[in-house]
Amino acid sequence: MLLLVAYEVMRDLASALGMPAHDLALFDRTLFDGHQPTLVLQAAVGRLADADVFDDLGSAVYATHFLLPVAVGVWLWTRDHDAFRRFGLTLVVLCGLAFVTYVIAPTTPPWLAQPASVRHLIEETIQRSGVPASLVWLYSHHDYNLYAAFPSLHAGFPVVAAVAAWGQSRKVGVLLWLWAVIVWVVVVYLGEHYVADVIGGIVYAVIAIAIARSISARLTNRHVAMAGATEGTTSE
Repeated sequence: MLLLVAYEVMRDLASALGMPAHDLALFDRTLFDGHQPTLVLQAAVGRLADADVFDDLGSAVYATHFLLPVAVGVWLWTRDHDAFRRFGLTLVVLCGLAFVTYVIAPTTPPWLAQPASVRHLIEETIQRSGVPASLVWLYSHHDYNLYAAFPSLHAGFPVVAAVAAWGQSRKVGVLLWLWAVIVWVVVVYLGEHYVADVIGGIVYAVIAIAIARSISARLTNRHVAMAGATEGTTSE
């Protein structure tokens, strides 16, 4: 998990290198017949009397980005150490793939690409919550997520967690898949990601799962082969 934290800090390298950032709004508008899901969701919720409640809940969901893999990791460790190691390896592979993408093709989130039309709801929620001004400034002026929208790790982490949990408990797996869908909708509503980013996060997660399983299988086969060779030598 420390690798994931270090990765989150390092991914700001893309903006430091000065690579041009891309806006994926056109993908969303093409996919949804000219409509942009973030704007549609924000407009729909904004008409509600208790819109602030949705913003607060959405921001809380968004904040579980690191808590989810840690919680699932601890749960897996208590049940199956091999599953835990595969889970950890998958997260590292996913982060590695995403980091390379952030460096060579940085992308902007909706709120940054379209400040005149997309509300930055997380910042609004923080300001409304009475959090000290210094913390609001820290979030607003030193956000490591500025040019790392695609692929969305907020979308990818829940996929990895749900797949890992499914192999241990169908009930937990179903709950985590439901949670994944909630997260996907929330990150689009908050203006943190386009649907394109979410799709990218899901695809990258699937690729990372496949790579991690392949690596794990090879390591297991090698371990079995070495154990067999050692046993044969001992018997002689």
